[in-house]
Amino acid sequence: MWDYKTLKFETEVGILNGTQFDESFLEVALKSWGQDGWELVSIFDVSKLKGGSKFVIAVLKKKIG
Repeated sequence: MWDYKTLKFETEVGILNGTQFDESFLEVALKSWGQDGWELVSIFDVSKLKGGSKFVIAVLKKKIG
């Protein structure tokens, strides 16, 4: 049996503000959760806005028991 967790990261990437997603923040978060036994299952962008993503959702799983 598995337990699941979702993490939401704001990307702030888009034509309007011209900033870029800092993947180092994502990497630090995934390493931290990984040390607690969580495994990344999937990652995808949501809330597309004028050619860019507003959020990234990471789905993690951890074996129960």
